[in-house]
Amino acid sequence: MDGLMRHGRNLALVGAAGALAFGTAACGSGDGGAAFRATVVLSQPDQVMDALPSPASLPSGWRLAPGAKPPKVIVQGEVSSDCRKKLSISCSGIQLGGTVRYELASNPDNDIRFTLLTFDTPEHAGPVFEAMVTSLEKDDRNARRITLKAAAEQSQGFERPTESSDAPTGAVASAMAMRIGTVVALIELDEDERDHKTLQQFIALEADRIKKVQQGTNPDA
Repeated sequence: MDGLMRHGRNLALVGAAGALAFGTAACGSGDGGAAFRATVVLSQPDQVMDALPSPASLPSGWRLAPGAKPPKVIVQGEVSSDCRKKLSISCSGIQLGGTVRYELASNPDNDIRFTLLTFDTPEHAGPVFEAMVTSLEKDDRNARRITLKAAAEQSQGFERPTESSDAPTGAVASAMAMRIGTVVALIELDEDERDHKTLQQFIALEADRIKKVQQGTNPDA
């Protein structure tokens, strides 16, 4: 599939298994209510691994793609350099990055990619989220904003027609960026559906995991 998803793959993080489409979101608020209070900064690789969806946490029918790399952590030096280069901002306080890709077993062409960037404070995470907004809207004229629910302090969804369907009612690829505390997350989905039900399911899954790790608990417990 093409479009928004391929835009992400072309801007992959250095050494990452998944994509980083540095650009997805508007500076809007999610539906998470009051600001999330993180008690743990995700500065250790195992914390990032826990925050990424594990194979055991996936909805039925999803799996790690054969031959795909398992969840991967990108070290501070690499992720900091790539963040600055792609977003043209300082990316101050960045700690680690993480990526993973899964596919739908019944249709391997449909896959979902998660990218995390962790920071030392929410104040440092916010500008990176905002830069993602500018990047996608600047680089992809076919991407349009959509409203999706997210238990996040900042979030924005996007969709665009897939390569095979440019009609307004045709299939679309979609993405969601969100900031939860000190973590910025990007989710990219190649599922062809108009109601974004699958993306919403994964948004809820990822938001819950990020919050639990920032609260010092195991999301798989």
